Amino acid sequence: MPSPHFLWVTRSSPYAFLTGHHLRAAGHEPLIAPVLTIHRVSHEPLTKPPDALVFTSTHGVAHHLFDPEMAEVPVYAVGQRTARTARDAGYRNVASADGNVGDLYDLIIARAARGSSIVHLGAAEPAGNLARDLVGQGFSARHVAVYESLDVPSSTLRPALAALPWIDGVLVHSPKAGRRLARFLMECGDLWHGTAFCISHAAAEPISAVTRAPVLVAQFPTENALIALVGESGKHAPSTATARA
Repeated sequence: MPSPHFLWVTRSSPYAFLTGHHLRAAGHEPLIAPVLTIHRVSHEPLTKPPDALVFTSTHGVAHHLFDPEMAEVPVYAVGQRTARTARDAGYRNVASADGNVGDLYDLIIARAARGSSIVHLGAAEPAGNLARDLVGQGFSARHVAVYESLDVPSSTLRPALAALPWIDGVLVHSPKAGRRLARFLMECGDLWHGTAFCISHAAAEPISAVTRAPVLVAQFPTENALIALVGESGKHAPSTATARA
């Protein structure tokens, strides 16, 4: 079995269980303990179709009510999973940036006409300000919050705390999750010495600031690249769980 093999998945539900499935398929043992919880934010429905919709996460798709009148509105999605979720919701004209928010910005700049109206349906606290950046490029863009991610109390993370000395690695899927994990690790003192596997440099930064443990970043900001990063690390290092046994 490649190492590390006992892995804490901090991703929010329900997608944490999908990550756990991928890890089990790769021969690992996941601990599912999200550090953030997702809640829908009350928001006014769009009164008329914009020229384009933008989704930076699957949560943005899942936490707004699909309007059949907007099925043909062009949709720009940050990655393939978000694009697939948008298609499953009923949108028929979906393009994926296959990357991060920067790649999504580049895709919109390349394809959308200047002056067109664009609505970003996303988090209450988005990473960056995509709508503002698009306005700066001549678009009529605005952000509508449809969900929020809230920190899970430390008391809820007791299973992770109990297992912390034996956890080989932790998977981090977002900058906000990275910040929450960093605070949790600070509370726990010197209990953990595994490896942090992060989907982006922004997700890795807060963890690097509080631990001397290895902090690795996926080649691409995707779930597949993150799982591949775990597999690659296991080819070169002995299991920390084995080393402590």
